[in-house]
Amino acid sequence: MRSQILRQLRRLHSYRASDPIEEELRGWNYTTPPIKPRRYFSLSMGDVAYRYCDTKRDVYLRKVLKVSPETNSYLALGSSVHAILSYLSQEIVKLSSYKAWEILEILLRKAERVTKDLCPNFYKYCLNVYKAFLVDFISDFSDSTGFLPIISEFKVDGSPLGLSSKLSIDAITQMSLVLEAKVGNSQDFHKLALAGYALALESAVELPIDFGALLYINGVNKESPEFKVEVYYISSDLRKMFLDYRDEVIDLIAEGKDPGVSLNCSQSCPFLSYCKKVSK
Repeated sequence: MRSQILRQLRRLHSYRASDPIEEELRGWNYTTPPIKPRRYFSLSMGDVAYRYCDTKRDVYLRKVLKVSPETNSYLALGSSVHAILSYLSQEIVKLSSYKAWEILEILLRKAERVTKDLCPNFYKYCLNVYKAFLVDFISDFSDSTGFLPIISEFKVDGSPLGLSSKLSIDAITQMSLVLEAKVGNSQDFHKLALAGYALALESAVELPIDFGALLYINGVNKESPEFKVEVYYISSDLRKMFLDYRDEVIDLIAEGKDPGVSLNCSQSCPFLSYCKKVSK
């Protein structure tokens, strides 16, 4: 994974040089527009960035009508895979004084038990994810640079931006790069979450966060999991797009008007059965 990230970062450095981020679009400027929100609704990153529901009725149901979302197999699988990745990254950091091959042996011995605890409904696939990700992590860890892969489940207060005070970033690498893990197909709007997390981090630590990466985990129906990394420069345009979407969601909640059922409902939507029931 590290080699993929570095290779893509080299290409993106020229973009940053030719298109520097505007100062007003840094997260630490949260006391003035456009970073400062019109209202504060403690929005999740999904509320703003994700467009699985193209009318954003999911946000309306959650925030205005207070409808409780339902779990489904798509969300359960994503949660299970995230739990596996979080466990491994944290354990590798704890064992960082050991040699790489010792860490590999220790964590492979725990593989079946941990997978059964964290991922009982998708055991076979999650076990393969565990082993494949462990090997990838260890290869990074054993690199001569002494690279520690990631800090997992990093908590940040997004409230200055009108976001949740308990945002959880999937990972931050030692290269000051935010990483979001996704189970499923690539979606163009996924990169908006990277902009949101970068802004939230900048507001909290007042250090620039210019790059982000999306880690896609797939291959559920195949013999081995598939990993793909996409690295992005979190440009001024991407930041503006995130802030525009945030303001649209704020207006939707403030107005309290039902935006209507989407014509292209995602099967992974936790409100799918509610919308189908109401629309009949």
